Amino acid sequence: MKNIENRMILSGSNAELIHRLETIIDSSSDGIWVCDGKGIVVTINKASERLNGIQAEEVIGFDVKSLLEKNVFDKSVTTLVLETGDRETILQHVNKTDRLLLLTATPTFDDEGNIQLVVVNERDMTELDKLQKQYKQSQKVNEKYREKLTGLSLLELERHTIIADSNKMQQILQMSLKLSHLGATNILITGASGTGKGLLAKVIHKNSTRKNNPFIELNCAALPENLLEAELFGYEKGAFTGASEKGKAGLFELAQGGTLFLDEIGDMSINLQTKLLKYLDDKQFRRVGGTKIIQVECITIAATNRDLLERVRKNLFREDLYYRLSSFTLDIPSLCDRIDDIPGLVRFYLEKYNKKYDTMKMVGSTAMSSLQNYSFPGNIRELKNILENAVVLSDDDGIDGYILAAVDGNPSGELSSDPEGGGTRPTDLTTALNQVERQLLLRAKKNCRTTRQIAEYLNISQPSVVRKLKKYDL
Repeated sequence: MKNIENRMILSGSNAELIHRLETIIDSSSDGIWVCDGKGIVVTINKASERLNGIQAEEVIGFDVKSLLEKNVFDKSVTTLVLETGDRETILQHVNKTDRLLLLTATPTFDDEGNIQLVVVNERDMTELDKLQKQYKQSQKVNEKYREKLTGLSLLELERHTIIADSNKMQQILQMSLKLSHLGATNILITGASGTGKGLLAKVIHKNSTRKNNPFIELNCAALPENLLEAELFGYEKGAFTGASEKGKAGLFELAQGGTLFLDEIGDMSINLQTKLLKYLDDKQFRRVGGTKIIQVECITIAATNRDLLERVRKNLFREDLYYRLSSFTLDIPSLCDRIDDIPGLVRFYLEKYNKKYDTMKMVGSTAMSSLQNYSFPGNIRELKNILENAVVLSDDDGIDGYILAAVDGNPSGELSSDPEGGGTRPTDLTTALNQVERQLLLRAKKNCRTTRQIAEYLNISQPSVVRKLKKYDL
């Protein structure tokens, strides 16, 4: 009787244990299959029913091979485990629910080493797979966008006479196009005089969504402070002596919806910098002598050949304005730092001047090599002058001789003793000094637009510049 009671207690414990195991399995969010050593389905949980779109009674007792033949799923990890005897992991596509499942099957063995059960864990990877596909698609779109930008830099920008065969210029042009397409505002273009800062500003405008709106340009070094303020912000009638009776709209107003390009921004006075900063912060201003607030929205591109941070340290330029203007900075390298662009520039301007003067002048390899080794203190502006003078003044179709004389046969860029590039060298000290002084003035004139800029370039006073220019009839 006691043995019978023990068997009843054991039987009851097994039933409770089985019930607990079934409860645990059904509570899992992952699908679980259990098959015997022959591949017959013993049980599946509720998550597996949902993932596979089936009922347990439809598969329990069936061989997984027969389910595979019925296309319940596209592959079976259980059959793989029965073949290898090891744990296996596969990706399985369920036809009925169109889900992608990650299956891991683990075998258990009896005392003789035979497979007793195969426990399969199913994890739904459908959403993750979708995200991966979306990510790959977005990567393709980004790559296509980058390729498009590269193509634009080589085609659209070339139409604007910007030659970019060097890696440095290609990077700058691609960045410029990206800024223009994204509608970026407050762009600062830096670089030495004659590098093409104004041309790059026009390219940014022409490739932006504002291309059909005005592009207004102002050289901040060309006007005194009071006139510069009136030009920028306009003035009301009677605002100052000589003011128009009708008043006048400023360049900011004229640039509404378009682009305002402020060249030589480093020469702007501190007082005017303050007013400019207020506009950039509020997008509004008052005309000189006016009380009405004017709202204007336009892209502001500033350019300078000066070291603005150095001027900030010397309290000649407002630090807050510098950071406001330089949200995005494009630094154009000097021509001597982009020698790969020189052949393209020579071909472009030679074709332009041949067409302009109805000539057929050519540049040989010797002159081209000399140009690529020249320091070009005047940058592209100097190269243009050399080529135009060579086309006009050279008597031969080949202009190598003129170019070699123009660069003085001196690739290092040091001052020659004969500024005209020919003749004998003077032995008289006064004459030699005069020639060097004249050459320095000529070089300064190529790099500067005003006598004030020449004075700063040569580190002498402006009256001295005027007097010396008159002395040498320059």
